[in-house]
Amino acid sequence: MFYRLILNSTLALASVFTVQHTTLAQSVDVPFSGNVPVQATFTEIISPPLEPVIVDGADGLPTQFEPQSPATVTVETSTNATITVSAPVLVSGASEDPPGTIKIGYVRFSSTTASSDVGGGNASLPAGTNDLEVSMLVERPTAFLAGDYTYTVTLTITP
Repeated sequence: MFYRLILNSTLALASVFTVQHTTLAQSVDVPFSGNVPVQATFTEIISPPLEPVIVDGADGLPTQFEPQSPATVTVETSTNATITVSAPVLVSGASEDPPGTIKIGYVRFSSTTASSDVGGGNASLPAGTNDLEVSMLVERPTAFLAGDYTYTVTLTITP
């Protein structure tokens, strides 16, 4: 009888320890994730007309085109970004750009200026609203023929 009491007590204690091990607290990590998209928006573009520049020694014919004043572009970015300015591209004109034509695009904001012919035309653009001044220069080795000319300068923003 005493033997059964010890055996039952031992089994009861063993089951208590076994139950305690299975009821230990556990924790789990619940991940939450989301995406905040980087945004860059050009909000306003004001383009001035181009003005031919007559260079001395060119027989009174224009060999350069540049704007009278820079174009103004407002850009809003949600993060710091890199802005790249391209060289001007002739969209239409009375004559094609001959070999040896120098084409440079410029962008200026705050105290920063980037040009397409230096460092790939890249500059660091701070987050927020930035007013950009965009300009260009096209200089031909020969004079422009009379007629209308349209050039584009492309701005690219990358986060």
